[in-house]
Amino acid sequence: MILQTLARCPLAAAAVVGVLTSSPAAAGQAGGARPPAPARQAPAPTVSPKSEAYYQFMLGRHLEGDGDIDGAIKAYGEASKLDPKSAEIVAELAGLYARESKAREALDSAQAALAIDPDNVSANRLVGIINASIARIDQGTGPLDAEATTYASKAAEHLEAARRNSEIPEPGLEMMLARIYTRMGQPEKAMGVLSHVIVDDPGQPEPVRLLLQLYQQAGHDTDAIALLESVVADQPSFYAPLGQLYEKQQRWNDAAHAYEQAMAQGAGGPDVRAQLAAAWLSSGDPSKATRAVDLLEQVRKESPADPQLLYLLARAQQIAGRLDQAEATARELMVIAPGSVRGPYALADVLGRKQQFRQVVATLAPIVEKQAASGAGFGPEYAPLLIRLGLAWFELGEGDRALTFLEQARAASGSQPNPLIDLYVLQAQLAARHYTEAAALASKLRTSRPGDLRVLRLSADALRQIGQVDEGAALLTAACKQHPDDVTPYLALAEFDLQATRYEAALGVLDKATAKFPSSADVTFEIGAVFARQKRFADAEQQFRDVLARDPRHTAALNYLGYMLADRGERLDEAIGYIKRALEIDPYDGAFLDSLGWAYFHQNKLDLAEENLKKAADQRPRDSAIQDHFGDLLFKLGRYPDAATAWQGALDGDMQQIDRAALEKKLRSARDKTRKH
Repeated sequence: MILQTLARCPLAAAAVVGVLTSSPAAAGQAGGARPPAPARQAPAPTVSPKSEAYYQFMLGRHLEGDGDIDGAIKAYGEASKLDPKSAEIVAELAGLYARESKAREALDSAQAALAIDPDNVSANRLVGIINASIARIDQGTGPLDAEATTYASKAAEHLEAARRNSEIPEPGLEMMLARIYTRMGQPEKAMGVLSHVIVDDPGQPEPVRLLLQLYQQAGHDTDAIALLESVVADQPSFYAPLGQLYEKQQRWNDAAHAYEQAMAQGAGGPDVRAQLAAAWLSSGDPSKATRAVDLLEQVRKESPADPQLLYLLARAQQIAGRLDQAEATARELMVIAPGSVRGPYALADVLGRKQQFRQVVATLAPIVEKQAASGAGFGPEYAPLLIRLGLAWFELGEGDRALTFLEQARAASGSQPNPLIDLYVLQAQLAARHYTEAAALASKLRTSRPGDLRVLRLSADALRQIGQVDEGAALLTAACKQHPDDVTPYLALAEFDLQATRYEAALGVLDKATAKFPSSADVTFEIGAVFARQKRFADAEQQFRDVLARDPRHTAALNYLGYMLADRGERLDEAIGYIKRALEIDPYDGAFLDSLGWAYFHQNKLDLAEENLKKAADQRPRDSAIQDHFGDLLFKLGRYPDAATAWQGALDGDMQQIDRAALEKKLRSARDKTRKH
């Protein structure tokens, strides 16, 4: 049976000779010197049997080196008869048989040597190699069947004995042992062996590659990173895998550095350059987005129709603020990969950034409806589309529709939903005015995600909406104590108090925040917002100017200062200048467009007012203040039915900073005018 198995899988001579280096033939092939042939005269009668055995042993080596295999076998046989307790002689004969691919004879001789000396290194090595060959260790990577496992276990037993008794490390033997343990499903043993190989034989990529694979399969990413960090200086081919491991731990700057090193070492293929660009984009440093775009444009010349590359390029262009380019790239992706959801998602992402939410719906709704009609359901790849579609409906003031798609996204995500879905659902419940349900979900999320500031902020808002203002404030007050070095909870508490018209409480919180975070422009801005709501306009203006002195590109301060002046009809040219500066930075923001239109309205430039107020109203249908402004313009233009529609939209919206009685009066007036005309 063993002979038949070996016949089907002959022992590779190169592999055997590579490990069995004790023969003079092997040494000669490697360029080493061979001992001179002993004279063939008969030994003197006084020579001992052991001396004669040594003579026959050396004669066997010489004859093998000359290619006289039969003579060598005979000489080894004579040597063994003269010194029957020498395991080394029998092991040498076993090695000769192995080098001649006579596996059966090699195995018998090696086992005979082990019967004399169980610790003989050469014999254990050979028995281990033969059993590993029978088990087909080097053929495939999957688990072994029962028969192969039996041979693999024998191989491991003998190779461990050879390894244990060998005076010098044998990396080839240890690599074989590591493969055996890997195929037998004993990764910890394989890892232990490979760790020694890497130390004993540095500079070899194969043991590093196998140990890396085992670490990753076992989820030992930290060990995998330490391994690659220890070898990349001498083996730069591992910089790219190191970058990928850093990515898994979201160590984006480290990942980028690793990819840069890979490129510096000549391993800068398209994949590595794309990975470098992705790491730059994920690092959170907007200044790197432009570099990412430039790099991806270079790669694109080599792979113009690569869908993954186009998707990444669209994302880079978006982060870099090149929204028109990003939109064009996304549309190109939809043409190149018409069956993929990536193109529509990339396009919807850009349109969302442009606050063109109706176009987001127009892009995604047909795809979602088609998939639903197919009966195939939504797989995980549809979850991002459903989220984006739900958020678009949320921005359009359709809270219930938003909830529908967000719940579908949760179901499509399976056992690992996007952790943000719960927050989006909570926001949609608030937008849909399902305040009781929102408060219940918020309570559940606080239990599962304690300390999450986003959850606490939305929880407080839900409590405020159901009349539990003190309870909501208490949540955020506790958050300030839990996160003493983070300005975020202070800003959230101040905004909460502002929405609850608790102006003095808001200012008290901001005074504490100013003492703790004196360089925070956002704290100064929030103080200005409270002053503006208190109609302390001079004080508010001073705060906003202080913000702009520190950060001239603070768009919120630019817009608020411009709007505050425009709303009072003061210094309108100056107001328009501030708002335009904000729009230069973010030309699609609906609030900024509304401010500009409102300023033009007060200048009686009604055509310019309509251009901007209509864009804002289309973008933000649930923003009551924006709809109110648009209604005022339409009424002034004599378009009374349209004005009534806008004012009704304002009543149906968020009603932030709106006088309901005044708005209802305007709506009645528009309807009266409509009836009369």
